Amino acid sequence: MPKRRPKWSKKGVAKRDKMICQITGKYAPDGNVDHIVPRSKGGKDVWQNTAWTDRQINKKKADKSLTELGWKLLRQPVQPKEMPMVKLIQPKHEDWQIFLRKSE
Repeated sequence: MPKRRPKWSKKGVAKRDKMICQITGKYAPDGNVDHIVPRSKGGKDVWQNTAWTDRQINKKKADKSLTELGWKLLRQPVQPKEMPMVKLIQPKHEDWQIFLRKSE
């Protein structure tokens, strides 16, 4: 079975960080994606440059760097590991589940 990394997405960042603000450590279900290197300064939408943060924290950070503010991330953002492509398939019908069972 071929392997592939999940594509970057806001949902993916939320899932990777378990909706925990990477600045405060608090659960932030209404949070959003923060760019470590802000997009205005050349930062990209990639796994290693994004982290889940509370909306208010992200608003305060704006387009500043973490070092400018004296803030640190709880965990450095990482790219998810490769996984079998079958795990990346999002079934549109419940009937498909039997064909997409996880084989560990």
